[in-house]
Amino acid sequence: MATVKKHQRVLIDTNIAIYFLENNPVFGQGAGELFQMVEAGKIRAYLSVISVTELLVKPLRAGNEELVEKITLFINYFPNLEVIDLTRDIAVRAAEVRAATNLKVPDAILVATAATTDCALIGNDRECAKKNLAVPYIYLEEFLTSPAAPPPGAGFPAPT
Repeated sequence: MATVKKHQRVLIDTNIAIYFLENNPVFGQGAGELFQMVEAGKIRAYLSVISVTELLVKPLRAGNEELVEKITLFINYFPNLEVIDLTRDIAVRAAEVRAATNLKVPDAILVATAATTDCALIGNDRECAKKNLAVPYIYLEEFLTSPAAPPPGAGFPAPT
């Protein structure tokens, strides 16, 4: 948690948002702790617009309207969380990141978005964690040892 606190701004990888929204039994606690910090205004958080797509595909495919509504509310109204659109500058930087690191395009876009917006990137991707990225990478597993994490989804309103 101390690693996150030293960064005022973080870009959150899609997998972290999924852990939080779906109450993942393994990683939901760490994601919940992170989003509690965001909700309290201790850090400012961002999602890439790519994450919006990634968050919605599975529930749309499954016809899970309740989860689609929960994700939509989360994207639009979660305190201190902003979605960053894909710009030409981010796209060019993503190409540079992909050329240098061989990351998949969505991951390269996340790294480029974090670099362009001066954010640390927080995720749970071992491949990204091992790469020499242009931004600080915070690995979620460090939260799993925290003794007082809130339950996943704490403070987030249920869909009506």
